[in-house]
Amino acid sequence: MATSSFSIPQPCTQPWAAMSPTAAGRFCAACATEVVDFTNLSEAEILAFLARQGGRPVCANAYATQAAPLPVGRWRRWALAGLALLGWQSATSCATQPPQQPPTTAAAPMPATAEQQQSVVIRGVVLDGANGPGVAGAFVFINDTQYGAVTDENGRFELVLARSWEPIRAGALTLRVQGSPFVFKPQEVAVKLPAAGAPVELVVRMESVEGRGQIMGKIRQPEPPVAPPKG
Repeated sequence: MATSSFSIPQPCTQPWAAMSPTAAGRFCAACATEVVDFTNLSEAEILAFLARQGGRPVCANAYATQAAPLPVGRWRRWALAGLALLGWQSATSCATQPPQQPPTTAAAPMPATAEQQQSVVIRGVVLDGANGPGVAGAFVFINDTQYGAVTDENGRFELVLARSWEPIRAGALTLRVQGSPFVFKPQEVAVKLPAAGAPVELVVRMESVEGRGQIMGKIRQPEPPVAPPKG
């Protein structure tokens, strides 16, 4: 279920399992507040519950798909703008390219182009757990910068980095991989860069957070429309 009838702009980090059960959810001792459990309610039931509150503050535990807590679109635009500025390629921009078929016979190795000699290519796939499917829309950042790539619908990404860039000259870098904060734990992957030759191939296996896919905090409801003037 997805609904735009409420959001949780500031998620709470208190552990749900440590709270005392109540009729409607659980009681948070840290905030002295009852946290209503929305995870078993339909959209109509949630709307009816909020209407009965008459605008009073409500703290709830819900699935991330039931609320829109984070401006992910803004982060995505920021990352892709950085890629475009540096002339790098993310997996989202090459996902429509047809896959290359392996040759039926052994072919002589082609000499590296001047661009390839001046670049380092890092390719990888981000998986949901040890044997899960690819994680689409994960962010892959380089070191502590905002530069990186976004995985495609199969969880794949590619970075083409200039050898003249300072982090590349160091001979190693760290990739920070972030999926939805309500589903996956962030991961860091140390990458040793080759002096030349084949691309670096990576497989990143994401770990689930406790209470995967759920979010808790104070609910914010959208402002209702105002009647237009009559005259």
